[in-house]
Amino acid sequence: MRISVTTTGIIPGMAELPEKPPPPAGIRWASPGEFGQPAATDARSGVATPLLAGFSIALLAAISQSPASFRWPGAAIFLLVLTVGLFMISLQIGFRSRSKLYSRDEALSWGRINDLPPEEDEALRAEVQGRHIRMWRRAQRAVHLSYNAGIAVLGLALSLTAAPPASSPEQLWRWLAFALALILTAMEIGWIVRDEVTHLRLLSVARQSDD
Repeated sequence: MRISVTTTGIIPGMAELPEKPPPPAGIRWASPGEFGQPAATDARSGVATPLLAGFSIALLAAISQSPASFRWPGAAIFLLVLTVGLFMISLQIGFRSRSKLYSRDEALSWGRINDLPPEEDEALRAEVQGRHIRMWRRAQRAVHLSYNAGIAVLGLALSLTAAPPASSPEQLWRWLAFALALILTAMEIGWIVRDEVTHLRLLSVARQSDD
């Protein structure tokens, strides 16, 4: 049995992997910015967004089948349709742009694809990867904005579904739920706005430093 020693401890049965050589001098590969961003992007596009979109569709169907149970069914349905649309935009852009995000190891794993010398080949792949990363970053802004907008609109829709119809025997509890949903939605919107302001401020500082 071979034993591999890692920074986290000893893993029995795992063979030591050879270290990949560093890129040649003068060749720079682009990064996604935050190193955890690719995993967060996959979790949002592959798990969170489809789940929330499916929930919105199910709630929309429930309201359509029993409009008398809600105070403002038409407004709630409108907001839910808008929510689903925003989540679908986020999903489509996220899936389409995911192919633009890859590392040096992934770019080199395809082996030889041209007759260039190895260093020139890697320089070409690094240039293409850098262009793709910039495209991915621009797409992620649209993914991020549409996802956050969907979350905010979904919160407003849930608030409307909590409001009781005039015939409801539980006026107090449902109005309390309505108020709580509005408060939580306002907090979420405030969080989103704060993050966007911070992003724009950092972007402005980066542009000034480049100038």
